Amino acid sequence: MSGTLCLQVALVWLLCATCCVDSQPTIADQGQCSKSDDGDEDGPKTNDDYQRLQKALHDERKRVESLQAMMRDADKKKSSEGPRNLSVALLKRLSPASNDSGRGVAIGRKEIYVLGEFSRTIRVFRDDAGFEQLRDISISRVNQPYGLIYSNKTDWLYIADYRDRCIWKLETANGKMDNLTVWLDDITPMCTMSLTSDGNILLAQQRSSHRLEIYDSTSAELIFSLRLPATLLGSPQHSVQTPWGTFIVSHYKKENNHEQNFLTEITIGGKIVNHFNFRIGGDELVWVPFLCLDLTRELLLAADVWGQRIIVFDARTLTITQLLTSSGRGLMDRPFRLLIDEGKRRLFSQQWATRKIDNAWKDGRLDVYQLS
Repeated sequence: MSGTLCLQVALVWLLCATCCVDSQPTIADQGQCSKSDDGDEDGPKTNDDYQRLQKALHDERKRVESLQAMMRDADKKKSSEGPRNLSVALLKRLSPASNDSGRGVAIGRKEIYVLGEFSRTIRVFRDDAGFEQLRDISISRVNQPYGLIYSNKTDWLYIADYRDRCIWKLETANGKMDNLTVWLDDITPMCTMSLTSDGNILLAQQRSSHRLEIYDSTSAELIFSLRLPATLLGSPQHSVQTPWGTFIVSHYKKENNHEQNFLTEITIGGKIVNHFNFRIGGDELVWVPFLCLDLTRELLLAADVWGQRIIVFDARTLTITQLLTSSGRGLMDRPFRLLIDEGKRRLFSQQWATRKIDNAWKDGRLDVYQLS
């Protein structure tokens, strides 16, 4: 139990104790000591009893005030220290189908799903320490798979189709993988998906007027639409919703054959509250196509493909706290899709596949890391 939580528990106990003391009848309320229905006397019986109760009440209040001050000091210390750095240890390296390019990863109830673009398959692994490969599921009706997410709310996988401009759903209940049907059509080719805090689907749409849209994960009904502010430069690449209700958007603008990348936090009303410019931050060769949140530590992880690293931000301030790099061991190599498993504290980083000289695709593997 954390120190702050211990203080909170103690404070609640003391408040209850204070209320109990404060609720004792006093001589001023009753004139003289009273009797209960069974004839026993209760409350203070003399002025000395009354004074002792008042002193106890005063002492308890002082202790509560002291604990409140300690809690304020602990919060200030936590705020000044900022979020702790993440430590990562490679658990497993999962391979896609031969000469394939990974386009997404999702975690179901007992299985891990890895999307292959060229094979048009979903490779299924058992979600345990061994990560046993179970099967490949053909999704040949999906013309060009581009993204994958899973919602506990529906037990469905959602697959973005770049070429046919739609999102497919695949039911996974009871271990069955069937009923591949179009869930939502008329999306933009570069549309990317993420889950909202209540299990609905957030889309970053590159329309003539760029928008964030939230759809009910069951009915595909549009329940929220936000036109991005004109001051938010360029096109959105990906967006996530924070636990405090705002949206963090990765977006880019092309200038003179050069892409400039940004992060912007906006409210549901479209007000910009935080902004980060990678060029001003000192990095011009940056491509950040994907974001994910570490809810436990209130961190934002940004996949930087060209920089071959994951950039870690304080999610509340959009300030860089850490860079996760390869350290010459082939780790964090061109991270393209990210996913954090909060329950088991794991990070999934899917590699961006690039062509070799022989025209074969370089391994777009999926690395699984333990977070601490």
